Amino acid sequence: MKTKIFYIIVFLLILGILISQLHFIPSFESWENYLFVLIFSSAFIVGVIYLFKGWKQQKSKMKAILQIVLFSIIFFTTLMFSAPPMFKPEYIKNSTQNNATYYIYNESCFPPDGACECDTYGSLIYVKNKYLPIMHLVVKTNFYVGSVQLNNGELIVKASDICSKDFGKTKRILLK
Repeated sequence: MKTKIFYIIVFLLILGILISQLHFIPSFESWENYLFVLIFSSAFIVGVIYLFKGWKQQKSKMKAILQIVLFSIIFFTTLMFSAPPMFKPEYIKNSTQNNATYYIYNESCFPPDGACECDTYGSLIYVKNKYLPIMHLVVKTNFYVGSVQLNNGELIVKASDICSKDFGKTKRILLK
């Protein structure tokens, strides 16, 4: 019984890490947070049950205390590295073309810099999975995206007019 609980904990932690690496479409982003909290709360509760069962069966209390410390370190480290990022890119708009939905997000400068003052600003363009409410990264640009067009299997991305130094920039991506 004790080893089954351990495998459940490992499964829940791995599932939480995998889910945290997915990018959900904007209408499902709140579900992503709920799912994340539910999975890691379940892993924590099952882990505490596992530790209490082990505490009762351990002859050496020092070994039990070591297990509690190790579980705490592993759990909170996993939680910290898989938690949703604090500074997410800002969702701007979506565009549907040829039965594919493209989502445009802007990555901006860290305050107090303005929108176009740093070297790290740009846009991320994701495409929605055909069946699931998740997205896959198509392209990352070094300018803010204004429009997206699909032409004969080629994605044409044009810069917006937010930054004057990006006027006329275009990026072409051949889709498979």
